[in-house]
Amino acid sequence: MMYKSFLSKFGCVLAIAGTVLVPTTAKANITGNTQTLIDWDQLATGWTAPTSGQVRTYSAGQGSVDLSFVLGNKTSFASFGGSGTTPVISSTLNGSEGADNKSLHIQMDAQAIGLGQGANSVTMNTSFRGFSSPLNDVSFTLYDVDISSNNTWQDRIILKGFSGNQVVNPIFTPQLAQNNTIQIVDAYTIDGVRFDSNANNGNNGNVLVKFASAIDRFELVFTDGDDISISNPQAHGIGIGDITYTIAVTQSVPEPTSILGLLAFGTFGVSSVLKRKQNNV
Repeated sequence: MMYKSFLSKFGCVLAIAGTVLVPTTAKANITGNTQTLIDWDQLATGWTAPTSGQVRTYSAGQGSVDLSFVLGNKTSFASFGGSGTTPVISSTLNGSEGADNKSLHIQMDAQAIGLGQGANSVTMNTSFRGFSSPLNDVSFTLYDVDISSNNTWQDRIILKGFSGNQVVNPIFTPQLAQNNTIQIVDAYTIDGVRFDSNANNGNNGNVLVKFASAIDRFELVFTDGDDISISNPQAHGIGIGDITYTIAVTQSVPEPTSILGLLAFGTFGVSSVLKRKQNNV
């Protein structure tokens, strides 16, 4: 009788405890907390144009970002207006963002039509170091992807993400569904196919980029497409916006199996108490 009494009382305690613990028994991961890897405005002060192959490292949250720019041997960095030799951080090619949200401006001058990575291209390498895992939802905006009005240059971007040795494709989304200047050539390549007459202030040439899965680095190749009317393209440029990613956020949610087990055991104890009282009546 003492053993049954103990189980009955213990069951009541578990039933009450189970009810109290339901809201905070388990945790689940959700995503959506946007973090910045590179904010160009913060790097603008003291920025100087890097030389080909030079690696620059910047702190970013729990880790860091390595940036480098590699010129093909028949390509040089160029200037645009009063920008000075690029890459530079400015508001020259950043759509309608204005002076308070600068982009990285790359202006290239190749001796021939590049089509791909090689002698007539510029490659931007971006690597993430010191993070506990590859980064989710890495994204940024490409500005002013277009073609000249007389077909003397054409922006072509080839972009690949990597997680270790695995290639991750980007997702290209023109910022404007109508009147954009972009053609998606394949899973990794976009071309400017129409001239953007308002490149310095409009968004027709803007493309939002997000990678399909987590990455630890990406490679961006800037070159010319195949719709050019001359063999030696004129200098042309693009802008690259702030680079962001998202981190997991924990939120408390019930865990059905453990709660049901606890409540079942508690219910058994309550049932024993009721039966004992009925037998004593």
